[in-house]
Amino acid sequence: MPANIPLRAREQLAFPGDVPVAARLAVCKEFLRTEMTALRGRHQAGASGLQICRERAQIIDALLGHLFDYALRTYAQKAGGSAPSPVALVALGGYGRGELSPLSDVDVMFLFPTKTNPAEAKPLQEHLTNEILYILWDCGLKVGHSTRTIDDAFAQARKDILTKTALLEARRIAGSEKLYATFSQAYRSYYATENPRDYIAARLDDQDNRRKKFSNTVFNQEPDIKSGVGGLRDYQNAVWMARVKLDIATIDELAAQNYLRADDLEAFQRAYDFLLRVRNELHFISARATDVMSLDLQPRLAEALGYQAPEMLARVEAFMQDYYRAAQTIFRVSKLVEDRLALSIGRNLNGDKRSLRDSLLASR
Repeated sequence: MPANIPLRAREQLAFPGDVPVAARLAVCKEFLRTEMTALRGRHQAGASGLQICRERAQIIDALLGHLFDYALRTYAQKAGGSAPSPVALVALGGYGRGELSPLSDVDVMFLFPTKTNPAEAKPLQEHLTNEILYILWDCGLKVGHSTRTIDDAFAQARKDILTKTALLEARRIAGSEKLYATFSQAYRSYYATENPRDYIAARLDDQDNRRKKFSNTVFNQEPDIKSGVGGLRDYQNAVWMARVKLDIATIDELAAQNYLRADDLEAFQRAYDFLLRVRNELHFISARATDVMSLDLQPRLAEALGYQAPEMLARVEAFMQDYYRAAQTIFRVSKLVEDRLALSIGRNLNGDKRSLRDSLLASR
């Protein structure tokens, strides 16, 4: 973690006393502006895709952590003591994973104990919303948020696979360590033991349905880096399913558990990093959270990512060949993981292998 991010956050965001919201907002905007400018500079200097995503998550961590601490401190002062309930600020989804592309949404949850008295907690919830979320929105961030007790989180996870998946990657940002540890330990036991077969089956179906929308091929003229065949979601789905089935902490354990050869794992991770780097550049040049490499943006992407052929068409061709090669790798390796997981729950995915084989043959 670059030492300058938390250091500058402490210098700029450790608000002493009671600071007017307009003043705090101005400081937060300037912090984000300078940090994002520096982040883009590191990207342009050749930093890896994963490094930039992790550093953007660290920037948001620093901002949120200081806003949360300020909000909790001022609430306690006004209440004449302490907050009525422990509370933790938790990152979810890609943010929880510690991977945020430059303009990706920020998803957070305010977590309370199961036996929280709603009447007592409501004023605190409103204070946290006013002091944290409104500032984030005014800074131009897209923020998804929820407020849940531990039991609420489990109930929602049982009803909704998207919530279950988002909570798989939960990570504490600030607040009660004890409360978060209680949730995290219980959730790990839940996802590993409570019907992992159905979760894997649902994820396999999601993979299949999503790929069909893109004709089961990586070779689209305007690829979707996130949802397309061989895109980021193929990689992430494989990791989610493996985590539920094998209770692994990192993807590196797939090789240790003989689900992937070491060279396939390395190629998988290298291709994922390349796609993240492309996505980061796409966000920077389009100034919005987009995942589609439209034809008009491909020349700019190729040039920005360092392709140096004298002719524009040659630069684009070289860039797109690298993209398709990376997407094929993710498609191929994610299918290897999926096939192993499918067999473990009594499903056979051999019917899908024709589309994979055709895609691979087309690249030769």
